[in-house]
Amino acid sequence: MNFNIPTALKSLASAGSAISEISKWLKRSKGDSRSLLSELKDNLTYFDLVINDNIPINDILDKISCEEFLRLSKEGYNFNSLKDCKIPNYPSLQKTALASWAGKDTEDLVESIYDRIKDLKIRYPLVADKENYRWNIRVNNIRKRIWLLLRHTREK
Repeated sequence: MNFNIPTALKSLASAGSAISEISKWLKRSKGDSRSLLSELKDNLTYFDLVINDNIPINDILDKISCEEFLRLSKEGYNFNSLKDCKIPNYPSLQKTALASWAGKDTEDLVESIYDRIKDLKIRYPLVADKENYRWNIRVNNIRKRIWLLLRHTREK
């Protein structure tokens, strides 16, 4: 299955590259940011297994975590502290599913990533065999949002 990945995200599209970027970011981070990034890194690794190695979603679903995100949300963590500026209007994102993220806050993107993860964890066990759910596309869309978060936050 071929997934269209915008040019701005192609450098992050390989599993090793995106995980490497998160690892670099993790080394520069402390405290709550570090715990959230560690969770994102683990989740991205599991999503990569589904897309790149054809591991069934059911095999990784219980390993995907939202615990740090939920804990930080409950404590009132400012997710914009990951990168306190709007997501730029990258030319390569235009006319893609990610184009709508231009001008939105980092917090909006982080919340969207976790909303989609929670939705996957709720729906998949109940309707996994329904044909109208394109599960690998849903997983890949979460990966793309994580890549966009990496792209956005790695710029100075």
